[in-house]
Amino acid sequence: MTAEEYYQTHSLVHGLSANVQSRDYSRLSSRPSEVEYALYWLQAERITGAILDVGCGPLSLLTGAEGMFTRREGVDIARCPNWDTEPDIRAQLCNLDEEPLPFADDTFDAVTCLAVLEHVFDPFHAVRELRRVCKPAGRVVVGVPNVAGIKRRLELLRGKLPITSARFSFDEGAWDGFHLHNFTRASLDWLLRKEGLEPIRWASAGRFRVLKQWRPSLFGNDLVTVLKKVAPKPQRNFPF
Repeated sequence: MTAEEYYQTHSLVHGLSANVQSRDYSRLSSRPSEVEYALYWLQAERITGAILDVGCGPLSLLTGAEGMFTRREGVDIARCPNWDTEPDIRAQLCNLDEEPLPFADDTFDAVTCLAVLEHVFDPFHAVRELRRVCKPAGRVVVGVPNVAGIKRRLELLRGKLPITSARFSFDEGAWDGFHLHNFTRASLDWLLRKEGLEPIRWASAGRFRVLKQWRPSLFGNDLVTVLKKVAPKPQRNFPF
């Protein structure tokens, strides 16, 4: 099974769907998802207009953004069956490993990219594209797995592989869900600032919201951050 085939069938086999409802995102739930954090932050920043979800999958985030944005677009490497059932959302195929995002510079007020950077061959190119299509005063939201969370640190101490994807992916011929890269908060922060995106807030999805907002790098299995456009820092040193 290729990565594209895996991504395409994953939402069908494991029941992923656009189950995020449009609502007031002025408050977080007790177990916020990355999608919820993204929409909560964008509403708090008073971002409206046009939104692009890179890695839109079954359109969960874009469905939840109804009422917040007048233009909703998404791209993904594989088509989901429900794309044709959402006429107000424009979704199209795009392979970031082979081509740029199919939009002009400074097109979107908000750009979201959740659970994508760990899959692409060139995360530098991907982040540059997120920044390029975002308007100067817009916001970008990025989410990735956190290999340095305490759960995965303990797994390593026990000699176990720290799995950053779904465990069932190994039974389906997709090593760690086809994740190609691991991230810590420091390494993700370095990548984003190097390419011209500056973090404003950090968090981690799931239970123990307050604890994870305090130290997402330690207590979270993922990292999610909202960003603003700044000047790239190509000479920034990697945090070894």
